[in-house]
Amino acid sequence: MDVTSTQITYDISAYAQLDEQLRIKPELYLDRYFVQQFFACAIAGKRKHEEAESTDAETKDEVIPREWQYVRMAPNKLCVIGLASSHPLLDPELRKHIGDVIKVEFADNVKNSVIKGKRKKQSLRLMPSTKLCTIHTSDGKEYVVRAAVKGVLMEWNARLETDPTLVSRCPEQGFVAIIKPSTDDNQKIFSDCVPAI
Repeated sequence: MDVTSTQITYDISAYAQLDEQLRIKPELYLDRYFVQQFFACAIAGKRKHEEAESTDAETKDEVIPREWQYVRMAPNKLCVIGLASSHPLLDPELRKHIGDVIKVEFADNVKNSVIKGKRKKQSLRLMPSTKLCTIHTSDGKEYVVRAAVKGVLMEWNARLETDPTLVSRCPEQGFVAIIKPSTDDNQKIFSDCVPAI
């Protein structure tokens, strides 16, 4: 398959026919071409307070799962941000207690950012702790997704506003944002991330 620049997509299933192994396990494409790191998003204040005040003995003994995000850096240094497989929203057992995703609400500064021009000079500048969006579940829980890397917003996934379940149903298509790091130094790009979880 000859892929032209107009056909390039971040949906890995579009490249499945490049290799028989990719048909069996499409994640191999990501492993082969993307550098992957993980960022732990802090637990939202309201939910952290509720969980700390719980009187249920079982809940007190359980470890509260961290809200891990992936940062997949392409060879051109663009970083794709999304939910890691260990995030509570992607864990089938935990989802029984937290409900299904019903809404993805992007931050106003993300939705209103101007993403145009060759160098994206007017685009939103992000820090690792910058809030990109809040994911709401049917049980009233909220999960915040942060930028994870310092850089410039190149794209936010508007599909999540009309199809919020995409974030948990198909994490590759349900990525949250694409960020251009402010440096080419991998160590600085991933300064707030870890290589494995």
